[in-house]
Amino acid sequence: MDFIKNIGKDEIRDGFLVTTDRKKAWNKMMELLAEIDRICKNHSIKYFAEGGTLIGAARHNGFIPWDDDLDISMLRPDYERFKQVAGQELRYPVIASSAYTSGEILTIMKVMDVETAAIEEMDGHRQQGIFIDIWPLDDITDGSGRVQAVWDIRQSLIAAINNPVGTLEEIQKGTQFRPSNDFIRAFIDLPVLERFKEYEKFCNNHFGESENIGYQFSKIMGIKGNLKLKYYRDVVYLPFESVEIPVPVDYEKVLEAEFGNWRKFVRARSFHELQYMSADVGYKEIQAKVKHELKTVAERA
Repeated sequence: MDFIKNIGKDEIRDGFLVTTDRKKAWNKMMELLAEIDRICKNHSIKYFAEGGTLIGAARHNGFIPWDDDLDISMLRPDYERFKQVAGQELRYPVIASSAYTSGEILTIMKVMDVETAAIEEMDGHRQQGIFIDIWPLDDITDGSGRVQAVWDIRQSLIAAINNPVGTLEEIQKGTQFRPSNDFIRAFIDLPVLERFKEYEKFCNNHFGESENIGYQFSKIMGIKGNLKLKYYRDVVYLPFESVEIPVPVDYEKVLEAEFGNWRKFVRARSFHELQYMSADVGYKEIQAKVKHELKTVAERA
């Protein structure tokens, strides 16, 4: 199904050339979104357009012309439920890629078509098809002592997952981690996927204790401010290309908190910095062709 109008024709949108190849990639993302939407409706799971996709819905009634991805978010309890059912519901070549299936510790989930290409690393061994990112929203500090304590423990856990050697070195220097250094040492002894499973369980068990929510690494990614849980108390629908997609009921407040003046056009660089994207050719085929060409060039040199 074509979700993108005039998919076979280049066009200018807001002064930016949108090629047929970009439209085909967008259309594949919309196909993936339709699958996510089907699953969420079947299991009463709520999701929201996120980031640049939310800006696109609110400002362009579709993709930001220079955007190359589609992002959605879920509150942590819905994210955990989606994670449980996605693998059973999706059919090849569409897969759910997570820390438990990808071979790397992903703090988000990707729903991906592995017969397409969205290549970030040409030499990478992980699956790199066109995808939708699903971001879990967790409690963020709101000034209360209990929420701050939970936040500190989460920070300790994620440090012990991503950098266990550095965490142990900090303990040797005298740094005190929550809940205790003895706990963190024992935590690091667990296999990495067990550590991550316990981290996600902890996030889920403590969801809803704060007025603020957000993605764990929002500040690192440049998100400006905290979001309020009440902004996500319900969904409304905005036009997006040829369909309507769910957004937070207070989506303008979300956009103001995340981006400030979101109505102003800013041609930001892609967060993913994709080397190749194709809805027609799979990432494995592209990788093989590029490697063959490089080998040929090297042999001729």
